Amino acid sequence: MSRIAVALDRLPFLVRLLATATTALLVAGSVMLFVSVGEAARNANHDLARELAAELDTLPAAIAEVVVVGDFSTLQQTLDRYVQRPRLTQAAFLDTGGTVVASQALADAGTAPGWFRRLLAFEDARGSAEVTIGGRIYGTLTLTLSIQDMVDRAWTQLLHHFAILTLAVGIDFLGIWLVLRSGLAPLRQVEDGAAALAAGAMERRLKPAGSPELRRLIAAFNGMADSLQAAQNQLVRRNAELQRFSEISAHHLQEPTRRLITFAQRLAARLAGRLDDPEAEASLGYLTAEATRLRSLVRDVELYLAADQPLGRTESLDSGGVVRSVLERLDATLREAGAAVTVGDLPPVHLDRRRMTEMVFVIIDNAVRHRDRHERLQIKIDGAMINGMVVLRFADNGPGIPAEYRQRVFAVFERLDVRAGETSTGIGLAILQRMAESVGGRVALEETQGGGLTVVVSLPPGEPR
Repeated sequence: MSRIAVALDRLPFLVRLLATATTALLVAGSVMLFVSVGEAARNANHDLARELAAELDTLPAAIAEVVVVGDFSTLQQTLDRYVQRPRLTQAAFLDTGGTVVASQALADAGTAPGWFRRLLAFEDARGSAEVTIGGRIYGTLTLTLSIQDMVDRAWTQLLHHFAILTLAVGIDFLGIWLVLRSGLAPLRQVEDGAAALAAGAMERRLKPAGSPELRRLIAAFNGMADSLQAAQNQLVRRNAELQRFSEISAHHLQEPTRRLITFAQRLAARLAGRLDDPEAEASLGYLTAEATRLRSLVRDVELYLAADQPLGRTESLDSGGVVRSVLERLDATLREAGAAVTVGDLPPVHLDRRRMTEMVFVIIDNAVRHRDRHERLQIKIDGAMINGMVVLRFADNGPGIPAEYRQRVFAVFERLDVRAGETSTGIGLAILQRMAESVGGRVALEETQGGGLTVVVSLPPGEPR
C-alpha cells in the first residue's frame, strides 16, 4: 500500500484527481449494475420456479392415458416432443415397477461466461410430480427447466449497460479535464513564475487570471516578487559597494606595506654588525618578517575578494600546461624542500588562466609548507573526466588533516599548523574553494593512501585537444 501511495504522490495533481474521479464513477456504476443484475437473477430464478410448477401441474395429466395402458413407446415420443419446448431440457418418467422413460434436449452453451452464472447464482429449475389416476399412483414425472436464455439475456443487458456507463464516464472525464485544465492554468503560471524567480528572473510578474482565489494568489505572488526584487537590488548595491571598498582598501594597503618592508630591510642592512643588543637585532628581524606576512595577507585578501570573478578571458585551458608553469615558478622552493613531483595526463578545463594558476599554486604551496620534515615530499598530480566534470587530484605524503578538521580549514584565516611559517595567511584553501565553486566546481579533501592529503578539485571541462 505504501508503494502505491508513493507512486500516486509522484503523479501530477490533475492526473490524480481525474484518476480518482474516474475510478470512483466506474466502481459505483459497476456496483449498481451488478446489484441490478443480481436482482434480475433472483427474479429469473423465481419465474423459472413458477414455470416449472405450471408444467408439473399439466404434464402428468397429459401423459396419464399412455401411462395407464403401459404404452412406453408412445410415452417416449410424447416426452421427446415436450423437450422441444422452450427451457424444458429434460423429462423423465419412473413407473412403480422401476421402468424409466426419459428424454433430453441438446444443451445450449449460451453466450454468457460460466463465472457470471455462478457469481449471480442462476439455477436451473428441477422438480417432480406423481402421476395419479383414480387415486392410484402409476409413477413419478421429473422435469428440468434451463435458465440459460435468461442468463444470456442478463449478460447482454449487463454489457449494454456497462457500455453506456463507460461512455458516461468518458464524457464526465472529458468534462472534468476541460474544467480543471482551464481552472489550473493560472496555477501553472504561478509555478512557471516561481521557477523564473528561482532562476534569477526577478522582473517576472504574472497576469491576473482564473477564479477570485487564484487572482488573490497571483496578486500575492506579484507582491512577493516585488519585495524580492527590491531586496535583491539593495543587496547587489551593497555587495558592489562592499566589494569596491574592499578592493580599494586592499589595493591602498599594498603600498604602505611595501614601504614598511623596504624600510625595515634597509634599516636591517644599515645596522648589520653594528647592533650590540641581540634582542634589538631579533626585533628588527621580527619586524621584517611580520611586514612580509602582512604583504602576503593583503595580497591574499585581495585575491579572495576577486576569487568569484574571472581574472581574464575564460577559455579552454591545457591544465597540464598550467600545472607545469606553476612548477617552474616554484622550482626553487621545490628544490629546497627536496620535493619529487609526478604529473599524469590532465584533461583540459574551462576557466581563466589566472585563477587556474592561482588554484594550482595554492595547492602545491600548501603541500610544501605543511610537509613532513622527516621524509622527502612526494606530490602526485593526475586527473580524469567523471560525471561530466574534470576531476584533478593533488596527492602528497605529508602529515595530512584529520577528518574532523577537513571542513574547518576552508574558513578564512583558519590555520591548523602554526609551524608552517610566518608567511602563512590561512586564506589559501578558502580562495581555492571560492574559485572552484564560482564556476560550478567543488573542492574536497581526502586521505592519501599510505598517509598524506589529497586535494580533489572538480572543474568544468574544456575542449578536447
